[in-house]
Amino acid sequence: MLMNEKTICLIPARGGSKRIKNKNIKKFFGKPLLERVIKNAKKSKLFDDIYVSTDSILIKKLATRCGAIVPYMRSKKLSNDHAIIKSVIDDFINKVILNKKEKINIFVLYPTSIFVSKEMIIECNKMLKKTEYVTMVKKFPHPIQRALRFNKKKLQPLNLKKKMMRTQDLEDYYYNSGQIDCFKLDAWLKKKIFFKMNAKFIILKDIESIDIDTPDDLKLAYKIFKLSGKKFN
Repeated sequence: MLMNEKTICLIPARGGSKRIKNKNIKKFFGKPLLERVIKNAKKSKLFDDIYVSTDSILIKKLATRCGAIVPYMRSKKLSNDHAIIKSVIDDFINKVILNKKEKINIFVLYPTSIFVSKEMIIECNKMLKKTEYVTMVKKFPHPIQRALRFNKKKLQPLNLKKKMMRTQDLEDYYYNSGQIDCFKLDAWLKKKIFFKMNAKFIILKDIESIDIDTPDDLKLAYKIFKLSGKKFN
């Protein structure tokens, strides 16, 4: 007997934020960041359900108004500055979907990932059909082999040999841009660590990978979106 397959979206959106107060519901061109992410998730027409994991009553009310499901309030332990996303995902899986009898694909979208389009979500879904895990990465803008560090208040190269090499001779390095992580539930339960899975990656352009974490990030997002000439309804 074949099992039904479901695709769900999880948006982890805690209430606390130090650098931007109430960051996840900060307005961007007239609408809260979280609302824009939920709206973009809906536009993909991919998800059976959209869930929000939060510890905030304000965020719960906004998410519910936007058509998302908030099945429980996240604990303080999983909502502080030291909580890691893996633990938040485990918490959600254990409380909401662990005993369901479907094959489940989970897309984790982040509440500040407002530049994630329906096309990006659909492309991730196509790739997920051929693998266990899909994520988005961005290339470091400058070779990390030329990184500097402070040692006893003196600035030193991290790798003197690589520091002297030509830029074109240095290998490119990438980092997880924190826009979308999607995976098959059964693979997650077996391994529970993103990069131990059979993974595929999408390399993002600058405009697709702005992470809003500080007031300067928010200002940059405004400027880039205005320059792009797009309409943000």
